[in-house]
Amino acid sequence: MSVSPKLQLQQLVVLQSLDDEIAEHRKLFAEIPFQIDAGCADLEEKKKILSNAKEELDALQKKRKDIELAVQGENDHMAKAKTKLSAVKTNKEYTAILSEVEAIKEKVSGLEDKELEIMEILEEKQKEFPGIEKICKEEDASFQEYKAKKDAELDRMKLELGLLVAKRENVSGQLERVIMQRYEKVASSREGRAVVLLQGNICQGCFQQILPQMV
Repeated sequence: MSVSPKLQLQQLVVLQSLDDEIAEHRKLFAEIPFQIDAGCADLEEKKKILSNAKEELDALQKKRKDIELAVQGENDHMAKAKTKLSAVKTNKEYTAILSEVEAIKEKVSGLEDKELEIMEILEEKQKEFPGIEKICKEEDASFQEYKAKKDAELDRMKLELGLLVAKRENVSGQLERVIMQRYEKVASSREGRAVVLLQGNICQGCFQQILPQMV
């Protein structure tokens, strides 16, 4: 059955409206994965900061342990040197052992100063760590909530997009084939805009004045 030109025009307006909605949905639908990726990247940055802080703590604790072992080794060395004092027979040997003991004491003192310095840094870092860990946990919880929201939004938009496409198929099926072909051709050459409204005598597509005889 033939459809009147007026009804065809009305259907074209509806079709354009549906195509606009479909295009907007597809645009937003495509943006959501990038938004999720951006949020994930931010979270990974926070996790990296936490990981670096943990590695720094571990390195400081290892360095402190190494110094403690070095101090213990030097003290053992010094104790052995002192046991030799009772067995020496000359002043030269006695003086040499005392010099060795003093050198060890100086080395131990230097190691202990270094250990104290590391302990101060370690104490400061240990105070900072819970705050960094707390921020990371909060960011993780926030991201999981954000991702769940975006995933739900994706599902909703996918459903809406399917309904819009079905509506479009229904409307396009009511248009004459030649009109539909013309619509598609114009739309493809004008970024999806085949039908535009007139407000007064102003075209809402190009915002130029349209003379009455041109309509």
